Amino acid sequence: MSDIKKMGIDSVYAYRCDVADREEVFRIAEKVKKEVGDVIILVNNAGIGFSKSFLNHNLDEITRLTNINLLAHYWTLKAFLPSMIEKNYGHIVALSSIAGLVGAPYGTVYCLSKFAIKGLMEAISVELRTLSNGKSSIKFTTIYPALVLTGIVKKPKLRFPWFGRYKPRKAASLIIDAQRRNYENKSLPWFWLPITKIGRLLPEKAMKCILDFIDSGVYPED
Repeated sequence: MSDIKKMGIDSVYAYRCDVADREEVFRIAEKVKKEVGDVIILVNNAGIGFSKSFLNHNLDEITRLTNINLLAHYWTLKAFLPSMIEKNYGHIVALSSIAGLVGAPYGTVYCLSKFAIKGLMEAISVELRTLSNGKSSIKFTTIYPALVLTGIVKKPKLRFPWFGRYKPRKAASLIIDAQRRNYENKSLPWFWLPITKIGRLLPEKAMKCILDFIDSGVYPED
């Protein structure tokens, strides 16, 4: 925020909000509407992660991760989508993950949340198209990044770093570009989506051999 102000751009607003708290989301959304106006681009980017085996996840971790990575999408959509529908204009961007395309060890909770985002975005896009008889102009973009160096992943495992490792600024730039180009689905790097689609057509044993060869993911924190 301070960096943007230094650039001489004054028409910028910042609000602190715990997206896991639905009442706070609705309260901040109402404040934004009063002080700025209707939101026309919503980017659901908040997320946390724990690299642990399933049995070593405690119940609070499971609940908190699900609240932030998944349920928060429902609260922000409930808060901002109605005005988009009323105006028949807007764009929803949601951050899934490569871990939302292929399950991975030590990701039994994280992967689930990211798989769910894929399903949510597909379902709500189809629903709006059906309810509007194909006349909805609201756009949906789901992003599937590989490793973004935000610190969420404490011990990344990358046999081939060129398979996807991004600094946050670069990832943000690519996400903005995907939104502006109206991509419905975009993986970072681009080739992960077609690889996983082709992989689903192969025998399970072949897909497992491919994943063993790539040998990427995370090392456990526990």
